[in-house]
Amino acid sequence: MVFVDPSATIPITLTGDFCALNCPHCKGHYLRSMKPFSQIEHYVKLGYKSFLISGGLNKTGELPYNEYLERLKELKNEYNLSYNFHVGFPSKIEFLADVADVISFDFFADRKILKKIYGIEYEPTKLIQLLKDLQISAVPHITIGIDHGVITHEFDALKILKDHFKVVVLNIFIPTFGTPFENFPPPPIEKVVEVFEAANLLFDKVILGCMQPKGEYRKKLQQMVSKYVDVMVKPVSNKIYHHQGCCAFFATKGLGVFENVR
Repeated sequence: MVFVDPSATIPITLTGDFCALNCPHCKGHYLRSMKPFSQIEHYVKLGYKSFLISGGLNKTGELPYNEYLERLKELKNEYNLSYNFHVGFPSKIEFLADVADVISFDFFADRKILKKIYGIEYEPTKLIQLLKDLQISAVPHITIGIDHGVITHEFDALKILKDHFKVVVLNIFIPTFGTPFENFPPPPIEKVVEVFEAANLLFDKVILGCMQPKGEYRKKLQQMVSKYVDVMVKPVSNKIYHHQGCCAFFATKGLGVFENVR
């Protein structure tokens, strides 16, 4: 088991706390804990070398990278930085070829569930093809129970992804205060374990990601999925970490995901 502390990677928002979609599970809540683009150099001078490049999505589900790309490249070359790009649901991504070290993306097997959550029309497999054409390390993420805490498309998502990727990151829906989903409980742990068990049979490596409900839920979750995961982010019972930073960076460097596309 590999234990990961993600805090060495600084999350950057390119849009401040603004998101055009305002999805019901987030409502921009998680953007408020990210740092603005203007502070990258500040964190570099504090010793940080890796950054998650993210932010709010526009009305078509894409991140507004274009005006920041040249500066991101300059900073990367000047300070030898590593970038994990969260890409949303793009129509094209070839412009990331010479700046991204790894790409993280959320995957939905059912476009109806995707529209229900994000309010956009998008063919999920389109992103897989874009990533295969780009030939950059990419790590798929699935948020278990994202639809009101109910497991819907997750097993189908695993079956689709396993034909293209060797590694998957599994997150868990968190009822977030101030959102329309705040009163919906996270999915039952026993059901979540079934998803991890299925993933364990289909992928070379399974990662429990950083999005996990806190408290007793997290403690019990980690205990129950431990035999099905290879990497655990934010372990409750172990503070000796094998990797500091986004698990996607570790997956790329430590798990051979550069050959992630089957």
